Amino acid sequence: MPACFKKLTLLVAAALCTQVHAAEPVPLGPAAIEPALSFVEAEKRLSTVRQTLIQQSDIQAREFEYQALSNLNLPQLSLTVAGIAYEKEISFLIPIINRRTEIDIERSGIRSQVNVLWPLYTGGRTTATREIAESRVSESQTDLEIIKLQLLKRLSDLYFSNQMINQVVVVREQAVKTIGALVNKSARFQQEGLITALDKMQADVALAEANRELLLAKRQQTDLQAALKSLLEVEQLLCLSTDIPEPKPLSNTADWYVDKARNANPAYKKLAEKLTQTDRLIEIEKGKNLPEFFFAGTYELNPDATPLTEPDWSLGLGFRYNFITPVGRNSSIQAAMVKREQVRLSKEQADADIKLGIESTYRAVLEHREQFELLAQDIKLGKENARMQNRAFEEGLATSLDVTEAELKLAAIQVKSLNAAFLYISSLAHLTQLSGQPELLPVILPTLLQQNACSNSREPS
Repeated sequence: MPACFKKLTLLVAAALCTQVHAAEPVPLGPAAIEPALSFVEAEKRLSTVRQTLIQQSDIQAREFEYQALSNLNLPQLSLTVAGIAYEKEISFLIPIINRRTEIDIERSGIRSQVNVLWPLYTGGRTTATREIAESRVSESQTDLEIIKLQLLKRLSDLYFSNQMINQVVVVREQAVKTIGALVNKSARFQQEGLITALDKMQADVALAEANRELLLAKRQQTDLQAALKSLLEVEQLLCLSTDIPEPKPLSNTADWYVDKARNANPAYKKLAEKLTQTDRLIEIEKGKNLPEFFFAGTYELNPDATPLTEPDWSLGLGFRYNFITPVGRNSSIQAAMVKREQVRLSKEQADADIKLGIESTYRAVLEHREQFELLAQDIKLGKENARMQNRAFEEGLATSLDVTEAELKLAAIQVKSLNAAFLYISSLAHLTQLSGQPELLPVILPTLLQQNACSNSREPS
């Protein structure tokens, strides 16, 4: 294959592999206005997706578990009912006649007894158990925050990658139209003897390549739209009305985001709850080495069925201590302390990972914004070069290959610029996710709150 064809193929392939931000669309006739889906509206839909609802159900379950343990310090009141029948022989001495007498007593009936057991001191286990249940509620709520941040990051990537691939299709269609016009001119110029058959063949090859790239872009468009519909759990995808925002400078340093993350990132909150749970677990295990004190009482509702040797009612204080248990108490304490150390180390590792992630993502945000600004100048030069090559071709001073190279170079630069804009918003969304401040995203990029008129953005058939 000649070197010129290889160069042309590489340029077209590079243009497709990168993603588009804001290429100038070609007017395609009267616009068909469609219902719009802004980024803000798409974000609201995340509250109703299955992944969010599942975690909300987990929070409700944890809350019910906590409520079930809220009365551990209250007395336990029970009623025991049993049908009984018994016979007892009683012998006793009558002092007056100095004679022992025996009496047979028979009784039967329904014995009803009210029992009260009130734990007064359990070695701190009751309070620790309730605090563990309360901490699990907070942990589940933190898991919901993590899921929301993950869904928002995924939405940001899919929403704006869809916007880019839509622009890619527009760019590919524009390339097909431009090169198609060049092929028509080449055919006419060849008939007039102004260019050679090789020039005409080069234009035909470029058109075939442009059509292939357009088909590939439409397939990518279908895949990305399917992914966004799956995320939002919708059957049809409305017109996306929030454009990819232009990169803006950051007003805060990376250290500022790191400091904010330590207070706002839900991963820290989750580990803090885990630490609370392990502390309470240690208290429970240590409490098993302490005695229990309780108040106990009984009352017979049917004294006629009560054995003569038992009281009709009783009240008292109790004490219980387990000298030997089937489970080693000291080993249980050591196991709980090891779990606490594991959580502490996990917290240190999370701190290092989040700090590294924020610093790396912050640098990526700056890099993509710098690339966007540099490529803006290249676009201006590329447009002028394409204009001059087209004019030179019409005047017979350039070949069809020169024109196609200029057009495809311009498209490749536009694609790189738009790709830089997408990577900027993707990295910025990740930065706000790591710092636990998703509300900063529209503050830095106010255009995310805008909804633009959109049309002719139907899904490919």
